[in-house]
Amino acid sequence: MKAVASVEGVVSPPPAAPKAGEARWDWVAVVVAASVVSLASSRYLAGGVSMIPPPLRPNFIGHPAAFYVHIGAASTALLVGPWQFWDGVRRKHMAIHRVMGAMYVTACLVGGLAALPIALGSNGGPVATAGFLTLAVLWLWTTARAVIAIVSGDVPAHRRWMIRSFALTLAGVTLRLYLPVALLGPFGFHNAYAAISWLCWAPNLLLADRITQGRK
Repeated sequence: MKAVASVEGVVSPPPAAPKAGEARWDWVAVVVAASVVSLASSRYLAGGVSMIPPPLRPNFIGHPAAFYVHIGAASTALLVGPWQFWDGVRRKHMAIHRVMGAMYVTACLVGGLAALPIALGSNGGPVATAGFLTLAVLWLWTTARAVIAIVSGDVPAHRRWMIRSFALTLAGVTLRLYLPVALLGPFGFHNAYAAISWLCWAPNLLLADRITQGRK
């Protein structure tokens, strides 16, 4: 590995890579955030329409089955997804990695399909509908591409597409970070939700592309 030259021209050693199986702080943060959102979403399954924010209730009432399936599947993807990126599991327990991978892929595909009718009924007008519909289609597409890559034996491509897929899965987390702005902010729910329909996933996907470009 080549040394890294500083601005002053002094040669310094490259940054140390994480040890095999060592948990990185950013990975831990993702695990915590994804787990909290996944477990918190279970209240929708238990409480039904009474737990849905008032502006979103008409869409829930119009598509209750799709909402229940989407919440259950997306919550599963959030719980399982982060562990697919831990080297300790992938390198030492490949059988577990494959079983969890099958669970993740199934959850993404089921959750993505259930998201289609929900997106069409989005509160926020055509902009929100387009944003969430694009998210659902890209979620399905990136996950399918990851499966095609691993079936073809192309492990590097599989990893790149899985990174993109999970970045879109994390829209469930970023959406909930923005949602209070829509509910309590001065912009009005309709306008804020239209913007959130894109902001909850587009930056995630851009960051995922940056990460995949930096992988060797």
